[in-house]
Amino acid sequence: MRPVMRASLRVVAVLAGALLALHALAQPTPDAEGALPDMPAARAPSAAELGVQTVEIPRAVMKDAEDAPQTLTAYWVKPGITPAGKAPAAGLPVVIALHGCSGLYTQAGTDAKVLGTRYRGYAQWLGARGYAVVLPDSFGPRGKPHGICTERFAARDINGAVRRADILATMRWVAAQPGVDARRIVLLGWSNGAQAVLETVDASLAWPADTPAVERAVAFYPGCAAALQRAKYQLNAPLLLLAGGNDDWTPADRCQSLQTAVLARQPQARFELETFGGAYHGFDGTAPVTERSGIPNGRRHGTVTVGGDPAAREAAFAKLAAWLDAPHP
Repeated sequence: MRPVMRASLRVVAVLAGALLALHALAQPTPDAEGALPDMPAARAPSAAELGVQTVEIPRAVMKDAEDAPQTLTAYWVKPGITPAGKAPAAGLPVVIALHGCSGLYTQAGTDAKVLGTRYRGYAQWLGARGYAVVLPDSFGPRGKPHGICTERFAARDINGAVRRADILATMRWVAAQPGVDARRIVLLGWSNGAQAVLETVDASLAWPADTPAVERAVAFYPGCAAALQRAKYQLNAPLLLLAGGNDDWTPADRCQSLQTAVLARQPQARFELETFGGAYHGFDGTAPVTERSGIPNGRRHGTVTVGGDPAAREAAFAKLAAWLDAPHP
């Protein structure tokens, strides 16, 4: 073999090894007994460490979204090492993770490199449990990459119906990917994304025949008022809803009323509600509690309280892990 070729092969091997090592850094380290960490690591991995791939869901797939842009940008993360050491024979389960009203990104940009800390941390945590994760961006392709939090509900053109259409399109895209189990699609959303979860699991709305079913769903501190106002609202999938008892942005009492209404109409429904006393909006994060102004939809006329709660965060992740691990939620 020529010296130049041998040198080239060595360079390729070194680069491949470096990429594998970088991806391995994103995997949580089990403890001495092989148990997975209870919560995401203190430092969220970078997009490069996670191996994030940017994908485009074409408008042709989004046939039930009248406002659809040419493509829907999304970020695809497949686990590097599954708990069993190999992918299940039926394929990987998939979590469709749905951003809140601030969008997917930090203020530094609008691509995979600046995905928010929450989303990168959850992708790592879910990947350690064997889930592939896809994060569709409902705002960027519509010209609002950094969110709609300051828009009044009534004035929003990116509403629940639009986000539901994005979710349905994403589910069809997921079902077409190799190596995944389309029977195990989980919806997981936060705040505005959690409202989109409620919209999608509403059994009173028609379900497209070519779209796989939701296996289970999780909604962190959604606004429940819109669903509560629907006289025929029922569930088409098991739902875990996690709310903060002191949430003054999306109050928990409306979600309690929604659960009561759904179970009265649909006694067999699996609708679990966990309310964490003393916790505010965003309790599953680590940011300090603070007031945020300029929010027209909160309970306090433009000011809301947001921030993490260590006890609620720990309890929420324990509940989420149990919900995901249960064979039949």
